[in-house]
Amino acid sequence: MADKSGEAVGLGRLTGRIAVVTGGSGGIGGAVCQLFAREGASVAVVDINEDKGQEIVASLPNMGSQQHRFYKTDVASSKSVNEMATALKTDYPSAPSVVVTCAGVALPSCFLDMDEETYDKTTNVNQKGTFLVAQAMARLMVEDKVKNGSIITMGSICGRVGQHEFTHYSSTKGAVVSMTRGIAKELAEYGIRCNVVVPTVIETNIVDKSYDKERAEYVEQKTFLKRAGKPSEVANLCLFLASEESSYMTGQVVDITGGQ
Repeated sequence: MADKSGEAVGLGRLTGRIAVVTGGSGGIGGAVCQLFAREGASVAVVDINEDKGQEIVASLPNMGSQQHRFYKTDVASSKSVNEMATALKTDYPSAPSVVVTCAGVALPSCFLDMDEETYDKTTNVNQKGTFLVAQAMARLMVEDKVKNGSIITMGSICGRVGQHEFTHYSSTKGAVVSMTRGIAKELAEYGIRCNVVVPTVIETNIVDKSYDKERAEYVEQKTFLKRAGKPSEVANLCLFLASEESSYMTGQVVDITGGQ
């Protein structure tokens, strides 16, 4: 199926829904934005990088009634996140019913040499940022009595097995898993589902910057499928968790690791 421009479109599984994607200019976040837009959602692209974020918005397919917008936001700042939430209330006719928290940093550092600044930045973006965004968006959903809300957080296989030079990163991703399960229990009464996606190495810029070739090849050898994952494959999983196809799933930790 294609729209008038010839671009492939989906089956409309998110038609009429408003989706917020943090880290929307990144590899996984960008793929989620593209897929959600093809499935009919109005996508709010949230990122601290304005130039790349605006590029993503401009590239999103639009079937006429969709409203794609960019919001420059520092997810580690409650002030910035709250300003984004206020803008969403002004710009859209209803609260978002889908949230995907893809914003994250991975700064390699040996445990014995790690400085406090590196630890704090990683924790603030990955862990605190996930909390702030999930909380702010959940408040909008509850206030607007959104039906079938879905919050999808981004974990990592590192949160389960640890990783050399990524102790700080691993700890934040393990925390995201526990946090999401707790959020799921509290928000269930409002009909809001919360699940966490757990990828292994995915072909993105953050991996290119964080992993040397030898380490990436080692991780790929540990997977049954003998390769890194693609952002589009993670986006497909996020679509499933955002749609009614997963209506009886909440509090779940869903691996996408190629069998690792």
